[in-house]
Amino acid sequence: MNDALYVYDNPFKKVIQIADLAAFILNQLHPDFHSLQVAQIVPCFHRDSRRAITLRNTEFSFGGHILHADSLGSADLAEQDSPRISRFLLHFEMQLEKHPGYPIENRQNVYAHGLLDTFKPVHRYEDRPQLVSIWLLPRMGKVIDKTPQVVPGSASGGYLPSFFEEPEKWYTEENRNHMKKLVNRPVATILTVEFGIPPADATDLQKVLYNVFLLPDDKRDYAYLESQGIHLNTAEREDIDTMQKENNIFFADGKDVGKAEGRSEGQREILNLLRSVDPNAFEKVTAQLEASKSAVSGK
Repeated sequence: MNDALYVYDNPFKKVIQIADLAAFILNQLHPDFHSLQVAQIVPCFHRDSRRAITLRNTEFSFGGHILHADSLGSADLAEQDSPRISRFLLHFEMQLEKHPGYPIENRQNVYAHGLLDTFKPVHRYEDRPQLVSIWLLPRMGKVIDKTPQVVPGSASGGYLPSFFEEPEKWYTEENRNHMKKLVNRPVATILTVEFGIPPADATDLQKVLYNVFLLPDDKRDYAYLESQGIHLNTAEREDIDTMQKENNIFFADGKDVGKAEGRSEGQREILNLLRSVDPNAFEKVTAQLEASKSAVSGK
């Protein structure tokens, strides 16, 4: 594995495998888990310990290429009013690059369906787990007011958007029947969760993600996290601090700021050169730039 990728993937994994945090995120993002409390979800995970869910590095082949999923876990959820167990694969990714050079939806679908193909049944017609693939997109220093997005190609694409708008009103007979049809079928629910500074009417998910992934320790609201069922011990708090330092969230945003500042500096140098060579042309260009700025700000 590329050392630079390991530097930010491994600290992220140590944080996302905190059982209370993973349980809270699933509670907020999937209807099958939403009716349960965080403390009820935790025992459903396959775990390394009471406090840490089991996450594995998983290698799979897709289109002749070898790919790696660094945070893949699993859970067994007892169905309501049924003796059956609903099996889940849980895939977590932190996507730091805003402009990776390819459509992010393509990568999300490749990972999801590549992972599903890896977990083939041992016996014919054996149940297979469904996959929940959660992609976190942090945006430092920016207010983000977006509901989680269901990626095209997901099994629940037509059903989940309304869940994120009004989860308590979502559990109609039609929606419940649809979710039952997905139990132990090799289908993927792929979700993009972009977050930053919470808006004034922020959801609990927005506030928790901000606290855990973007706020430094001296500003983190641990009392609020505990009110959401997320109880962090000293070692877990230190893991969060390490992740923030190592996973380059600040660098990724700073790089964009640096590019913008670099373009601005280059523009100033060109204008200064133009002013010394042709003052009349300089005045025309400056006037055009100011008019352009006014037009943009007026939109």
